[in-house]
Amino acid sequence: MNEDKKISLPEGLLMFFIVFFADLAEFLILLTLPIPIVGQALAVAGFFISLLAWLGIQLWLIMKGTRGAWFLAGGLLDTLANLMALDLPFVKTITLLITIYIANHPKIAAIITRATLGKKT
Repeated sequence: MNEDKKISLPEGLLMFFIVFFADLAEFLILLTLPIPIVGQALAVAGFFISLLAWLGIQLWLIMKGTRGAWFLAGGLLDTLANLMALDLPFVKTITLLITIYIANHPKIAAIITRATLGKKT
């Protein structure tokens, strides 16, 4: 059963913690924005933290062959957030969890791909 998994449990946990702490830093920095100078400086630092986490996860997913699942999950969450007019915290973490699930369950991924592309079986 584990042979079918593209992303193993240790890899998934490591990726989860990287993205979770980047999202947590982004959330905490958001709370400091009203503080003059400090908030703006932390916002710039938060951008680079988020960028580094994104680049690392993208490289990892490309090496695992699941890059498209990240964009699919992210697109679904972004559309949901836009429809609800929300700025969802921890979106990258939720997206990563969906990506890992989709990568490790190819039958579900095929159904989602057919549904999003509008192809009939």
